[in-house]
Amino acid sequence: MARSDQLKELFAAYSRADDGSFREVAGRIISDERRRGHRLLASDLEHALNRDALSMTEGALSLRPLPKDRDDRPLLTLAKPAHELGDLVLAADTVTAIGEIVEENRSRSLLASFRLLPRRRLLFIGDPGTGKTASAHAIAAELSLPVASVALAALVSSYLGETAKNVESVVQFAELTPCVLVFDEFESVAAERGVGNDHAELRRVMATVLQLIEEIGGESVVVATSNHPGLLDSAIWRRFDDVIPFSPLNITGIEALLRLRLQGAPHRLGLRKWATKLKEFTPAEVELIALDAQRRWVLSGAKLLADEHLSAAFERRQRATPTAQIPNPPTKKANRS
Repeated sequence: MARSDQLKELFAAYSRADDGSFREVAGRIISDERRRGHRLLASDLEHALNRDALSMTEGALSLRPLPKDRDDRPLLTLAKPAHELGDLVLAADTVTAIGEIVEENRSRSLLASFRLLPRRRLLFIGDPGTGKTASAHAIAAELSLPVASVALAALVSSYLGETAKNVESVVQFAELTPCVLVFDEFESVAAERGVGNDHAELRRVMATVLQLIEEIGGESVVVATSNHPGLLDSAIWRRFDDVIPFSPLNITGIEALLRLRLQGAPHRLGLRKWATKLKEFTPAEVELIALDAQRRWVLSGAKLLADEHLSAAFERRQRATPTAQIPNPPTKKANRS
């Protein structure tokens, strides 16, 4: 049976809603029981510990209740990462930066022995659809952490003082529950303080955000994304450990993305030509085109995914993006040459 000191640690971790400590102590108890030859008990305990995690329900991801606003709306959602690093095609500099951040956070103990901390307050900037949020999910996957996405609609309150309280609640949750905390469209809560529609409440909110970003503790990684970094308060930049730009892919990158997204479909497409035609689209739009083309191929019953399937998907996305000046797609005949 578990020693009394282990049970005390287990209950203390539960009372603090400290997920990491709870699972670490529970793991030690299971290992001790297995060493004593109590294999059936150890297996039952392990199954009970990981049962909900297999289905990735909200309760399995955190022992701590999700913070809510005064209207009882959740301030964030907790979910399994939706992307892995291998799923993404990014600019080389961006891949290098993300890889370094993952390695630093994996080596937290080693860095701590030299009184150093990993970079864990990150600002991702770039145009929509360039992979900022997907990269935050990939970091979470690499670190085996859930993704806590902040619900900005609930976070920003019309009640005096409530927004600052909401931000505090979200940060306190992240300090106790290791996760990748994602603030998408961060400019909506950290806009430049000198803008014309500024008022006292907004200034107080920004001050709270700046302070909490700088002082956040625990093992969580904070990722703020912005499509419009020029709107961010000038004081916010130095609160982050690193600012990582996300840029549109070049033709080689788009070709690699098409190859990755079409790898499950047999084809003889000229991917280089298609990458050239799709250069005005964002990576997210290229993925949608590839997915649409695959649906069309499956429903057509054809043996190979052909230019006609990509052309139809291309044209649909082109109509949905009227501002993009995109040349005509290659014809089936041209693709054979």
